[in-house]
Amino acid sequence: MALEKSFEKFGTTFSEAYHRITNLNYSSYDRKELVYSQQAVDENGEPIPTQTSEAWVVDRMVNFTVAVYISAEARDAHSEPVYSRTYNFVPDWSSSDNVLAQSYSYLKSLEEYSEAVDA
Repeated sequence: MALEKSFEKFGTTFSEAYHRITNLNYSSYDRKELVYSQQAVDENGEPIPTQTSEAWVVDRMVNFTVAVYISAEARDAHSEPVYSRTYNFVPDWSSSDNVLAQSYSYLKSLEEYSEAVDA
């Protein structure tokens, strides 16, 4: 699984650049969050102090690195990538796609990858 899209580096355009996710991490953090009640007023129209409560919230994030090779053949020959970059997004846990597939979908949703095709 990878994407193909032209890439410019070193004053050269690599028209068949091969963009492959090389590292993918998932993190999940539980944290307390204060929840405020809606502001209410008493019978005289005076505001009643809001009530707060605590709730546990789970933050989930996917971080991944994309390595860019000059071509699929260069990647298959174990050449070094000419560029790499890290991205992150919040995955859709109700999706039938796994996190790797969602990562590629996320990339294709970005303007810089709008012309990328599956390789």
